[in-house]
Amino acid sequence: MEISKELAELVGIIIGDGNIYQKHHKYRVGFVGDINNDKLYFNYIKDLIKKEWDKEARIFIGGRGIRIVINSKRICQMLINELKLPYGEGKYERAIIPEIIAKNWNLAKHTIRGIIDTDGSVFVSKKPRVAKYPCIEISTNSDKLAIQLKRILEEKKFRVNKIRRSTSKMSAGITNRIALNGKSNLQKWLNEIGFSNPYKLERAISYLK
Repeated sequence: MEISKELAELVGIIIGDGNIYQKHHKYRVGFVGDINNDKLYFNYIKDLIKKEWDKEARIFIGGRGIRIVINSKRICQMLINELKLPYGEGKYERAIIPEIIAKNWNLAKHTIRGIIDTDGSVFVSKKPRVAKYPCIEISTNSDKLAIQLKRILEEKKFRVNKIRRSTSKMSAGITNRIALNGKSNLQKWLNEIGFSNPYKLERAISYLK
């Protein structure tokens, strides 16, 4: 199948904080985010859905959350049957970038952008003689995805830390953390992968100053 950069990015967003529902003749793709930080980003996702799938998505806001839901048998079956994206219970533990995307950097970088924009963070930590040390981190419950991300990024000469595995009361099971530290890594990320989430892009730029 032919995959556009828009579809590759949507795949990353689904892997990060999206979900696919196919049950009882109902077909739905959903995206969830943080009401405080993701409003502008969800407008971007809405436009991406319109461009790639020609669907008018609606944004719902409630409590502390923001979400987009689209109903489409065609889209669900394409994601499940052709791209083999996991769905249902245990989806996050089984997440992996489809091989047709993973082996093509021009597509993979857009999928990784979708993942960092949803399931990643950009922050600063303290180090000896360094007041603000920038860090990029992706968290995932999928062992296979963590290993895959590390391999792809290292092939493109990013300096990736050893995968850290931990348990958390906030997340069921084991969480894998893929981290890239330092200004040179952050600058390389901005140059080669980037962010579509304005909140994370602004943070990244501010940490380079």
